[in-house]
Amino acid sequence: HFTAPDFSDDGTLSNAGLRLRGESSRFDPIKSYRIKLDSKTHLWRGERRLQLNKHMGSDLTRVKNKLSFDLISTISNLPSLRTQFVQLFINGQDYGLYTHVEYVGKEYLKLRKWDKNSPVYKANDFDFSPRSELALDAQGKPINLKNFETVLEIKRGKDHRALQEMITAVNDESNDFKKDVLDKYFNLNNFLTWEAVLILMGNTDVTVYNYYLYNPNGSKLFYFLPWDFDLTWGYDWAPTTVAGGFVPPRRHQGPHNLWATVFGRRFLSQPGALDQLNQAVREIKDNYLTPAKIKQYTDTYYNVVYPLISSPPDVDNLDSNQPTEEAVLNEYNQIYNGLANTVQKNYDRFLKIQNSPMPFGMDAPSIQQPNITFSWEEAVDLQSDPVTYDLEISDNLAFKPSDIKFSAKNLTQTRYTTDWMLPRGNYYYRITARDTRNPTENWQLSFEEIYNSATDVSVHGVMAFSVGFDGTSTPPPQGGRISIDGDFKDWAGHTAYSDSTNDGTVVNWDKVWTDDDRGVLSFSYANVSEINKSQLYLWNIYLDTDNKKTTGYTFNVLGGDYLLQGKNLYEYTGTGQNWSWKFLGKVDYAATGNRAELSIDKQKLGLSTSASSYRALFYGTDTHGNNLDYLLIDVSAGTAAVIEQPVALAAS
Repeated sequence: HFTAPDFSDDGTLSNAGLRLRGESSRFDPIKSYRIKLDSKTHLWRGERRLQLNKHMGSDLTRVKNKLSFDLISTISNLPSLRTQFVQLFINGQDYGLYTHVEYVGKEYLKLRKWDKNSPVYKANDFDFSPRSELALDAQGKPINLKNFETVLEIKRGKDHRALQEMITAVNDESNDFKKDVLDKYFNLNNFLTWEAVLILMGNTDVTVYNYYLYNPNGSKLFYFLPWDFDLTWGYDWAPTTVAGGFVPPRRHQGPHNLWATVFGRRFLSQPGALDQLNQAVREIKDNYLTPAKIKQYTDTYYNVVYPLISSPPDVDNLDSNQPTEEAVLNEYNQIYNGLANTVQKNYDRFLKIQNSPMPFGMDAPSIQQPNITFSWEEAVDLQSDPVTYDLEISDNLAFKPSDIKFSAKNLTQTRYTTDWMLPRGNYYYRITARDTRNPTENWQLSFEEIYNSATDVSVHGVMAFSVGFDGTSTPPPQGGRISIDGDFKDWAGHTAYSDSTNDGTVVNWDKVWTDDDRGVLSFSYANVSEINKSQLYLWNIYLDTDNKKTTGYTFNVLGGDYLLQGKNLYEYTGTGQNWSWKFLGKVDYAATGNRAELSIDKQKLGLSTSASSYRALFYGTDTHGNNLDYLLIDVSAGTAAVIEQPVALAAS
């Protein structure tokens, strides 16, 4: 029997239903509840369903949801939800402070004077992709309602053909996204405002869930509606959160959370989209979420909230690790008073993290004894900076340095093959994508995650796999790995390929050696005179890795796909004759006297570890680009031969 000061008693024995609400919160010492009034006309403040949230493990302050929705109510283009603080009594027992958040349904639409029959959906697992669960009949009704609502929970509406039409358009890569999707099915200001609010309030718990879509009856437009803001306002910086080891994944921060949906990917891929988002974030921060406005609300709440949370039952159940009640309340006040400055911290993080690559998918490894192949999606960088990848294999989810059993760094391809050299068993692998402009700061992990039951925390960006054979008995590659140290004893026994001409004044190739240990490609060369280390740019090795003369920088004998210029590695990006190269980084290089050696991971050259066929043109000039000297080697199936054919070299 529901009663409230502003709800007239109808005299009945029972006038409502009461049930638990929430998922993980169902296990909290003090529960969250939903009350649904029996009457469709005798309502409390125009609402039939009351959603009473305790926020025990997610919000020490107990004000974040109300603060969020009160601030949103002042912002144009984004409808908010009505909220109230509630002191709840059940059978006369005080259950303390709750926050009531308005239910999105028929009453929600009527209170705003919107068509009560308009479709409204709550996203549960919706990435805007076509799903069999969303199948409709000819009248636009779900063929299987239960399956449908695993993706989108229907709050209102009976005909869902507009939804199906929108999803089809979003996934049609051949259309004009702005004209045929964004302008036709969405409101840009609504979308940008919603995303800006998530970023500034620090809501990282919204990807394919935790929001609503509203489709006005008779319209093709869909509006984003906000929901669930308890894990916000610095939740990831809270002491108990830090102590518990929770770190919000980078894929949920900044603009990256949009990449989890087809709609978000297509939007961010449009020219100028990131600039539009930055402009929206600045506008909302400067005009609606200022420290003064935030403080105005928190000051108003405090005298209502603090007396309740500092008394039983709340004071005994606040989310704090402090040893005494006094220390708990001191921590509460410290965090509460810091809420006004949280938006600036979130904004600073947004500016920083938007330079990191977008998240990506990883594939299960392909295992064909004795090899294992790892593959993953390309990590898109919105600033178009080059991206490299680090591959790591661990036998423990923690990925501590001592757990990592294998790594390959600075890969430029999204595929890596190597011999399996570890014992049989269960392993994990992760890929870290790095922006080469600032690889230490600008990095990203994949979408994958695994729940670690030992720590009660999900580990992000990792995938488990098993290998059923022992690789420790695999014989080492013939010749072994060359050590790049300026001591050339490793090259003993390797075949030397001699130059038949001596026509260079600075670069005059005398002999060349090659080594391929199936994972690393190594070269050594001897000059007639001492190698000047300050002029390594004169020592050029063109590599034709696909054995096609028509691709890469074109000579009449090969097409240079890659260029080793001293210790610098470049990839050709031109059309064949123009001088256009992308710098990929430095390789291992050492020179002593008239001898040099270098090595490079074959994956950087787009070669699998087992590939053994390529052409290498050793090409040098003097400091003026004259008096060319060259040596061309054809490597095939582990053997090499000097090609004596004259080479008409293109000018560079």
